[in-house]
Amino acid sequence: MSSLEPTPGPVFELSRPVLRRRGVVWRFLLSGLSAVLLFLPWLYPQLFWLAWLGWIPLLWALDDSRPGLALLLGWFAGTLYFAGTCYWMIDFAINLKGLSWLSSMGLAMLFWLYSGLLLGLAGLLYRYLSQQLPAWDVLNFPLAFVSLTVLYPALFETNFAETQTEFLLGLQGVAVFGAKGMDLAMLLFAVLVYRLWRPLPQYARLATRLQIGGWSLLAAWMLYGVLSLDLWDQRVEGWETRRIGLVQPNDPPSIEIPPPAPGFSREFPEEMAATARLQQAGAEWVVWPEARYKGWFELYSVREAWARQLSEWQLPLIFHDVERRWVNSRQVSFNSMVLLGADGEQQGFYRKMLRMPFGEYLPEFFQLPGLRHLSEFFLGEFLRPLRAGQSHSVFELDGMRIVPKICYEAAFPRFNAQAVGADSAGKLLLFVSQDNWFGETNQPFQHRAMSIVRAVENRVPMVHLINNGPSVAASPQGRVVAGTEAFTRAELLVDLPFSPVSGGSLFSRYPWLTESFLLAGLALLLLAAGLRRYRYGPCEASASN
Repeated sequence: MSSLEPTPGPVFELSRPVLRRRGVVWRFLLSGLSAVLLFLPWLYPQLFWLAWLGWIPLLWALDDSRPGLALLLGWFAGTLYFAGTCYWMIDFAINLKGLSWLSSMGLAMLFWLYSGLLLGLAGLLYRYLSQQLPAWDVLNFPLAFVSLTVLYPALFETNFAETQTEFLLGLQGVAVFGAKGMDLAMLLFAVLVYRLWRPLPQYARLATRLQIGGWSLLAAWMLYGVLSLDLWDQRVEGWETRRIGLVQPNDPPSIEIPPPAPGFSREFPEEMAATARLQQAGAEWVVWPEARYKGWFELYSVREAWARQLSEWQLPLIFHDVERRWVNSRQVSFNSMVLLGADGEQQGFYRKMLRMPFGEYLPEFFQLPGLRHLSEFFLGEFLRPLRAGQSHSVFELDGMRIVPKICYEAAFPRFNAQAVGADSAGKLLLFVSQDNWFGETNQPFQHRAMSIVRAVENRVPMVHLINNGPSVAASPQGRVVAGTEAFTRAELLVDLPFSPVSGGSLFSRYPWLTESFLLAGLALLLLAAGLRRYRYGPCEASASN
């Protein structure tokens, strides 16, 4: 008998899931348990291992479920997952609009429900594939869920690998396949463990072969992690270091342009005083974080004073400011970063390319009549329309090639890989952020974790300066070199390992490869499922692969 044909008789009856007899409530409890296990590593990174096991209860819940129920189970798990991960949306709404806690909770719920639908649609897709191709479950599950994170139009990109900054051995593979590749490995592990408990006797031969292949791929992933982590530890140990000064002012968020702090001026802000101390401590160059307004683009007195001061110190400075320009007879704004050389003159310039939806621009759908009025009511003056920059930039500074990125841009693996590119020797990723809008929550810690994964993906050193902390500097294998505490003012001198001839990875050269593989694999599964359904019909298909 062919391994592709189901075994007739009582074996099929014995394989029916026990969950069918336990009811819908049991399934929702299991899907909720999955959500909790999956969001805990975002809050407590030392629990990273839960992200590898957290999918198993959801698999139990989805087993043999009807399509509509699969959608609801996944949606429930997704909503609870995003509520646990992004609970800070409540604080964001309060700081944004001064709303009550109850109103902010309502707005946050809309965000969680929309984001959670991602897992709902993934659950529905998985159940369809599982019904048509049950023996292929070790591929159906990870491909369905990870592919949907590529396709779903979310506000933030969803990468489960960003919970793994405490698991450096497992994280190294992102240098080859990116965060999506590690997401695939994590979900593959979960379904393989699940299938140890819930085997498919009627498809034993094919299912066993696929499971052996899956375990082999995971073993190869971990072996690569062991070897590459040791190799990079040895390599980085022999590098020179560059002394970089980081200024973390912990400025409060402000819709209006804030005045200078008492005792300071636009020409000599608090950050300049901190820069003086860092210069005396031996900093080779200094970075300031994302800020509401500095006045460098608009005030000649600021440009003159800063140039005079930096020239006196012979100290380069990188900072962020809001830039206003006239374009086609209209005044537009950009989020921009500037490199001032040791002589105080501008030597580098970057305009933010990926803007924050609802904060820096209003998506086209929400500009429709009625929706625009509603959006402006809730967002108010926080919505400051900004133009997007058109190209990546590199700041050349004393042999270093600094790739500047602003805030939200740290969340996108492919975007950062394109910025590093194939010409990657001597590059360093530099992120600057202002996360005080989210209050004293876990959000800046999550932002920090994202940037560490970007360093490993591209095999370059990385500095992420967060206005309210925790700022971090990391090596290309993801080891934290230095960092600051969150929600405090700080001045940090970082001795960052650096090599002018090292940098780049397979992922930074071919960032499209993993997503293309995911979508091609999903397309092949859907084609096979469609052909199987056509051959056997809707009833028989659920009992054959």
